Amino acid sequence: MKKNIFSKLFYSFLLVTSIVSCTQEETYYSGPQIALFSDSLYLMPVVNNPDKEFTVPVGVTNAVDYDRHYAVEVVNEKSTAVRGYHYDFVDGTENITIKKGQTTAEIKLKAEYDRFERDDTLKACFRLVAPKEEISSVYKDETVVEMLQCKSFVMDDFLKEGGNIEMIASFPFGENSASYMVKGYKIDDKTMAVYIFDDEERLPIRMIFDDSDPLNPVITVPEQEAFYESSFSRVYVRSVEQYPCYFNTYEDFFVLWLEVFVPQAGSFGVYQYAFRCLTQEEADDMNNGVG
Repeated sequence: MKKNIFSKLFYSFLLVTSIVSCTQEETYYSGPQIALFSDSLYLMPVVNNPDKEFTVPVGVTNAVDYDRHYAVEVVNEKSTAVRGYHYDFVDGTENITIKKGQTTAEIKLKAEYDRFERDDTLKACFRLVAPKEEISSVYKDETVVEMLQCKSFVMDDFLKEGGNIEMIASFPFGENSASYMVKGYKIDDKTMAVYIFDDEERLPIRMIFDDSDPLNPVITVPEQEAFYESSFSRVYVRSVEQYPCYFNTYEDFFVLWLEVFVPQAGSFGVYQYAFRCLTQEEADDMNNGVG
């Protein structure tokens, strides 16, 4: 009896699967061919690396069995960056080829780092040159690339000789934020350790600097022992995803949001710590009460 029930259930499963398989058909775009930029606005970091390229995708709605050739032109009246001075197309060409069977290609740009100022936000407006029937009234044929100078992170420039750092913090020092002088040292080109907490064992807090996205430089603080508290023994800290830690290479400061906790016991909370790396002269002035 059980065998018959199982056989019926198995047959029913096959029947349903067969019906679903027959009714599920792949759908394809069958409308007119449209050429367009993938987005209307891009942010281009300008870094001090002559080999760094920035790409702007261009796409079409249909794949065909032949190459398609397009171009882009600079819309000067809508641009503040100057081609040939601030930036240019890689290899000097503004032509685009979408290979047969494909639906995307890229414009490649390079920028001149030394021709940007720190506060510049220059932009280049591009228009896609394509047959009129391939330009949609909804998906416009223009895009804007905003160019921002981004200073690369160099540990030896960021953390000054002597490792002097001003820290502004409250927990666990008191109820109100105050300024403290702390010390830091380089571990490697991306990792620094700072003596944040005034603990007799002097445990430094290790932090990793990441500027792989120049527009969003971040710091990661791995889970680690931080200081000793008589009621709980060792207290730990770590960065948390909800509160990103970040740094600024122009002003040589960084901000940490640290969760302070005791494993298996609980969290004290998430606290902010702000730091500014000092030259020896600035540190001497601070110690002497100047500034």
